[in-house]
Amino acid sequence: MINTFFKINFFCSILIFFLFSSLLTPTVSAADSYYWIEQETGTMQSIRGITKTGETLVAVGSSGSIMTSQDQGDSWVFNTNVSGTWWHEVMTQTDGDVVAVGESGTYAESSDQGQHWSSLSLGVSAHLYDIDQSSSYGYIAGSGGMILYLANGKWFTASVEVTEPLYAVQDNGDGSAWIVGGGGRMLKAVNGGLSWSNLGRVGTENLQGVYFESSSVGWVIGENGTFKKTTDAGASWSAVSVEGLVDQDLYDIQVSGEHMVVVGDNVVLLSEDSGLTWAAEAFVEEDVTFYTAYYENESQFWVAGSHDDVFSSVYFYSIQEDTLDEEESSDMLGEEDLSQTQEGSLIKLACEEGALVDDPCHAVYYYLNDERHAFPNERVFFTWFEHFDDVWEVEREFMSTIPLGSNVTYHPGTKMVKFQSFSTVYAVSRGGLLRAIVSEDVAADLYGIDWNQHIDDIPDAFYGNYDFGELIESADEYDVEEEFLSVEGLDDNF
Repeated sequence: MINTFFKINFFCSILIFFLFSSLLTPTVSAADSYYWIEQETGTMQSIRGITKTGETLVAVGSSGSIMTSQDQGDSWVFNTNVSGTWWHEVMTQTDGDVVAVGESGTYAESSDQGQHWSSLSLGVSAHLYDIDQSSSYGYIAGSGGMILYLANGKWFTASVEVTEPLYAVQDNGDGSAWIVGGGGRMLKAVNGGLSWSNLGRVGTENLQGVYFESSSVGWVIGENGTFKKTTDAGASWSAVSVEGLVDQDLYDIQVSGEHMVVVGDNVVLLSEDSGLTWAAEAFVEEDVTFYTAYYENESQFWVAGSHDDVFSSVYFYSIQEDTLDEEESSDMLGEEDLSQTQEGSLIKLACEEGALVDDPCHAVYYYLNDERHAFPNERVFFTWFEHFDDVWEVEREFMSTIPLGSNVTYHPGTKMVKFQSFSTVYAVSRGGLLRAIVSEDVAADLYGIDWNQHIDDIPDAFYGNYDFGELIESADEYDVEEEFLSVEGLDDNF
């Protein structure tokens, strides 16, 4: 059977199992639905910064690690170690170039979307925690009160009489900037960094993120659930209360239009009304600490960090707008010939406003041969479909007339799989047939040198969904492309 080496990959290939229903249609507003997708786990220990330039996502983190994705985060390539020290932040400049900062004064630039990097000495040895640049200005914050400002294309050390580490900076683009750090310290720059105001302390906890939407209205976040708002340019602060936020450390705040996201220890906070109201998404069971976020637009963003403080993790969040008007929606749900039009399609119940994430209305089925076949989780779903755009909402009376069939299994040839309490790794064939792979060498021959990034965990509860075939003892006993093409669609897999 499988060699002992596969046991270590029980951890390398952990895929965080969400209740599938919560991924599809929890209510964001009357017209929107959203879902989360885990896109990466294990490439490096921890991600501390993420950005996008052109069509490429760039993530940086532990021990000089840098990785990129050119398919919206579906797959990642581990590029290079520009430095052996930790990176703490990465950002895209107005010209599309990417810059990263890290420990011991490390600074690097890339002009080809993160593929190659050149290092630049800033003449400092402090750890650099954050960087923010606009078209004309730029600031870097670091340990020991270190601040650098950009003038005429060169970096200069600012004269500020503080000693606390400074963790986050916001360049306002007009020559002013906000910087926050240890012990609640807050500073403001004017004159492009030539002059500084020490605004004292916003409480006693370390502040690790700052965002001002105007010269007077802003937020700070930090340790032990610190989340505060000011409406008078920092003269006074009030606590922001969010159900589900207690004492989790918060690390980053990002904004796109009226949409805001705050990330932290096992939690993501979301607002769609410029911070007037907030909702919390918990990731306690997944044990993911999110250190950074990147907004592409108001309908989708990425959050990234570390899973169990051992493996890096990336989640993609997307909001889908319902473009149907009331008349169209009513027609779709109420036509008598719905059973005819839905045969061979994805279906689910229509959810009432306020439906909980475990409400049966969120479950998605494949309707075929007068049976409905459930998807055990989102990982299985996305081996067959690229998105949820084609999911039809049906009336409860209609759904109740369709008997349950067998669950949907993985698309053959897309992934290797294993069960959570076993170390055996399988390749998938048509009809949910699993074939055990006998060694690491065979797995690498089939799925490449990064084979351990192509393994999905299956909860033990779904063991009975699958049948088991002959062992795969050499690569010529299983052709990945041939297995993938063995089915034209989900119909062929039943």
